[in-house]
Amino acid sequence: MLKTVMLRILGNYLESTRGLDDKALEATIVKDAKKLTAKDRVLAAIKETDPDVNRRNLKEIILYEILLQEESYGLEESKLDEKVINYEKNLIKAAKDLDFFDPKKHDPIRWHHYDTYRIVLEAAWRNDNVSEDEANLLLALRNYLSISREEHWLIGAYIKRFPRPKCELHTADDINEARKALQREGILWSYRDENNKNIDIIPTEIVAILRKDITSMELQRMNYRRILQHDSITLADLRNVLDSKKMDKGGNKPDVIERIVNGDVLPSQVLEVLGGAKLSEMCRLVGLKGSGSKAETILRLLEFYDDLTFEERTTQDEREEWYNNYELLASRAYADLKAKKIITKDLDIEHQFEKATDFLIDELLGVDIDNSRKISKADGRILLENKEIILWDCKTDEKQVNLQDHIESQFDGYLRKEREKGLVPLAFLVIGPGFTQQSLATAFQYKARTNWDIALVQADALKLLAERWSAIDTEKPFPIKLLNRTEIIDKEKVEILLSLA
Repeated sequence: MLKTVMLRILGNYLESTRGLDDKALEATIVKDAKKLTAKDRVLAAIKETDPDVNRRNLKEIILYEILLQEESYGLEESKLDEKVINYEKNLIKAAKDLDFFDPKKHDPIRWHHYDTYRIVLEAAWRNDNVSEDEANLLLALRNYLSISREEHWLIGAYIKRFPRPKCELHTADDINEARKALQREGILWSYRDENNKNIDIIPTEIVAILRKDITSMELQRMNYRRILQHDSITLADLRNVLDSKKMDKGGNKPDVIERIVNGDVLPSQVLEVLGGAKLSEMCRLVGLKGSGSKAETILRLLEFYDDLTFEERTTQDEREEWYNNYELLASRAYADLKAKKIITKDLDIEHQFEKATDFLIDELLGVDIDNSRKISKADGRILLENKEIILWDCKTDEKQVNLQDHIESQFDGYLRKEREKGLVPLAFLVIGPGFTQQSLATAFQYKARTNWDIALVQADALKLLAERWSAIDTEKPFPIKLLNRTEIIDKEKVEILLSLA
């Protein structure tokens, strides 16, 4: 951790930090880590109102809108600054089209709540600042009227008081001052990573306190959206939740989801409106136990979704997303695939595994796939010199693939059809999650009878091969003939093949 950051964190904790070098500061932080992240200390620091309204807003944006929504609860300093500015820009843009105060677009009670809050907020800003007492009054009023933090800022932008007067954005210096204030409060820590970049992070012990005792955040927004997008949760269900919270319930499902996610509605409150049978079905679809009380099923779902990793698509090629979940597809991991919205029905698995394999071979190994085949029903074919070919077939299985179940009924027929066309089959690649012990013996017996190789390729090994080969600075395709062998190709074998390539 940087010395300046350690001095800020310990400045309000120790009577004096004078004369302490880096090692002494680090030793103090390690020794007193539990005290520094103690619940009482953290809550006291958070609940103390900052007298500077601009810094107060920035601290809340940094903590609650940015870092608590990051998967690791940390972010590079420059990226944090960028996200804060973009957040403010988006709020200003949204405020220009704000319809909170159009009585035709809201029920009378909700419209009255928005209008009342606007009047009080304008009054609080009359002296170009919001005092500590006024801030506490506004918070109490927000809670009473069900005005979310984001709605508070939207209305502030609407009256030209947010982010700063006349809707001016905060500067990088403003953000840095808020960062320093959070460090002095011991809430935000920083370190320098292996690339010599400064990383802002909230320690996990403090995250737990912020989530449970300050924000009541059961899910981060990424995973909150995922659970609300579940097919079992209807638009009518979501509108019932908004109605119970006296919130605007207009719009389509995506609109309503965003309103709930950005509002003060807990995921458990959404799930609570669902019937027990629907909750049990949601549990079953992601591989969870569906029995038990309503509270137990809700808790299971929340724990499951809270544990999901963040993965965003970075390509327009949908095959790459399937490739990123290659091992899950191979092993037919229904629960994980459905929870991550990779599949919508079980039948999607085989198609996606086949297309992910195409992507792996074509894009990462750089081997041209022959897409002209119409008669052969193997999943893939590679044309080589002198009419030689290699075929492959993808097999998904929750356990292990048994070669005997497919070799006579499928693979042998595919190879013989190719030979009848005047081509020279060399090998057949069977790609699956793993193979039974008997499968290798079956492959050797088939090789002895036909002289055709059957390579049993484990999905995780093939993915490793693709990643290692694509990382090599070469425009050459992988020498696919190296797979012309009768054996199980696992990760250990991949290392040997790469040494031969």
